[in-house]
Amino acid sequence: MIKDIYHYVYLITNSFNIVIILTLMNSFYVRRITNKVVCSLSYLLHFFATSIIYLCFDIPFLTLAVNFVILFVISLNYESEYKNKVFVSLHILLLLMIPELVIGVFTGFIHFSFFSEAGYRNNIGAVSVRIITYMEALLIKNYRTVKNNNKVSNSEWVASIFIPITTLILEIMIIQSEHLSSAAVIFSLILVLILNFTAFYLYDSLAESYRKIADFAVMKKENELYSKQCELMQNSTESLQAFRHDLNNQFVVLSELMENHEYDLAKKQISDLFAQTKSNIVYSATGNIVIDGLINYKLQKASEENIIIDSEIAVPDNMEIGITDIITIIGNILDNAVCAVLKLPEQQRKIYIKIVYDKDRLIIHSENPYNSEIKYMNGEIITSKNDSKNHGYGLKNTEKTVEKYDGYMEINHSESIFKIDVLLYLTAFRNSQIPEHCK
Repeated sequence: MIKDIYHYVYLITNSFNIVIILTLMNSFYVRRITNKVVCSLSYLLHFFATSIIYLCFDIPFLTLAVNFVILFVISLNYESEYKNKVFVSLHILLLLMIPELVIGVFTGFIHFSFFSEAGYRNNIGAVSVRIITYMEALLIKNYRTVKNNNKVSNSEWVASIFIPITTLILEIMIIQSEHLSSAAVIFSLILVLILNFTAFYLYDSLAESYRKIADFAVMKKENELYSKQCELMQNSTESLQAFRHDLNNQFVVLSELMENHEYDLAKKQISDLFAQTKSNIVYSATGNIVIDGLINYKLQKASEENIIIDSEIAVPDNMEIGITDIITIIGNILDNAVCAVLKLPEQQRKIYIKIVYDKDRLIIHSENPYNSEIKYMNGEIITSKNDSKNHGYGLKNTEKTVEKYDGYMEINHSESIFKIDVLLYLTAFRNSQIPEHCK
């Protein structure tokens, strides 16, 4: 079966094929439904079956058929419909074939039959096929990550191309060396493949660590908002109980003042009563912890600056929208509105905010007066603050977040009123969590 060094090269590179197929499977599927032992055995089955078929027969058609069958068997480890598993298996088979055909042409292997022994014997070609296929798998994984609204750093894109290509060039130089034994070439090949796997395993481990940190930050922010909401509700309850307790006494005093024609004092007392009713107002009580907590916290702070608040909040207690996204959008809108009205005299400070949910759409409208200059650059509003390097990202971040939901953000302003309208299609967020082949 094993006749020359090429067969050793083939077995080594074919073992690395397990890593490639695993990377592709994880790019196409979200959830594994079998245990690790069963899944691992199915990948090992691919290595042993394809290796035996190649070493015994070396017939392209038979090799392709066995590859497809075992790729389908591997796909049974993952959650999806059978028709999708057939499609993904064919897709992965095609991705494995393309580099082989291209490298075969470049190494002079053009004329062969699919139904008879191929007889391909090129060490450089065998190594090139696997490393290029691995690069292909990494790029597809990055693309799928971006499609699922997750970030892939520029360094990871560069590494997905640079590391495989660099190690490929290094291995070609080693194979072409006349001073190395066959054992040294095989050992160098093993090291090169391990280097590729280790580098991207570390990349994935770091990415997973950063993802957990980001998830923890989101959870921490949600808990913070929940805590603020509970604190606000508690303060409101205590304030209302104290207000009710003193209300009869207040009315007695007010009645005495009116009977004695002390109208100025009566007016002041009414004003004090009105101020008490304004404190600790609950602006949003939808049951949605994130929105209630964020709205009440932001607007409570705004009311302390003598800003008149008019709010309409009508959303379900649970929506399919990213917590970070809704905090980014609503938080930036309210921060900008508060910042604008604080430049006005107290009697002109007003903010109107409306957030409603309708037929899988989240509609946000905000308007407020302003008296500062609105600056534009290249058709976009820029910050009016002196420190432009560290400011002006609010609207940009809001707009980028809105794009994730296939929505739109529209800004209108007259000489005195600034308005923002945002429309989010929550179905876009839901669909983005499902791989394309499972839709």
